[in-house]
Amino acid sequence: MYKLYWAENSGAFAPHAALAEVGADFELVTVDLDANAHHAHEFVAVNPRAQVPVLILPGGTVMTESAAMMMHIADCHLEAGLLPNPGRPERAAAYRWLLFGAVNLYEAGCRLSDTHHYSMHERDFNGVQEKARIDLDRFWQIVGDALGAGPFMLGREFSAVDIYLLMLAQWHPDRASLLECFPSLRVLCDLVRNRPAIQSIWAQNFPD
Repeated sequence: MYKLYWAENSGAFAPHAALAEVGADFELVTVDLDANAHHAHEFVAVNPRAQVPVLILPGGTVMTESAAMMMHIADCHLEAGLLPNPGRPERAAAYRWLLFGAVNLYEAGCRLSDTHHYSMHERDFNGVQEKARIDLDRFWQIVGDALGAGPFMLGREFSAVDIYLLMLAQWHPDRASLLECFPSLRVLCDLVRNRPAIQSIWAQNFPD
């Protein structure tokens, strides 16, 4: 059984959704971020970066980094089709866009929401946020251009990439404008959110 250290409205949504999609047995361990439970000694011993999510594999191996978790879950449950089969060009494209989301979209969003992690001086915050907004717009434009008519990032083929994009779009500071700008992204988000496995955990991760 997998064990996922989890908090609502966090990067844990992506591996949580992947586990639900493949029908894996897993246990959720809630980490109360408001109470700073992620800085508790017991949790830091699991993840020295004091971040959720953390995924404990059935054999006890510890994983951090949500995109890496999704790759591994997909590899362990090939029959679920979360990623194209190894060796296919579509598999390479999936790797590209998962990591693009993690390294670019996710990081730029963090510069907006957690600016204090990017400078020791409050006087720098406005500049950090201004550059983050410019980067975020540029990165979403790259995604929008690549998505084209969709309906998924890999064309007709649903994949873990689409789960990740749904999560990142949910966090956009002006989500309504983002989806208005990219109608194909709106379609993708609606399709993924309404998948039965994901619909069943959505409110748990993103409560109103």
